[in-house]
Amino acid sequence: MAVVAVQCPMCGSHKVVKYGQQPNGAQRYRCNSAHCPQRIFLLHYHNSGWVPEVKQQMVEMALNGSGIRDTARVLGVSPTTVMSTLKKKPRRCTR
Repeated sequence: MAVVAVQCPMCGSHKVVKYGQQPNGAQRYRCNSAHCPQRIFLLHYHNSGWVPEVKQQMVEMALNGSGIRDTARVLGVSPTTVMSTLKKKPRRCTR
């Protein structure tokens, strides 16, 4: 039997348990750390638009003035994915 050490990609905690499966059969995991910002994650995402690093790049490109279609073309995701990701991010306070 093989044992795979799973670590949360957001907080780095090893307090991770299995949390069901996706409809495509991919294993879901849940971080039991209280201070984790994103509790449910996958080890291997089928769609690259769901990878946290790609989402961060979308936000950074938008802050640098790149358009939605340009961002989608560079990152290889749908423009709809870029728009929905940017709408979900909280706005910064400018005060």
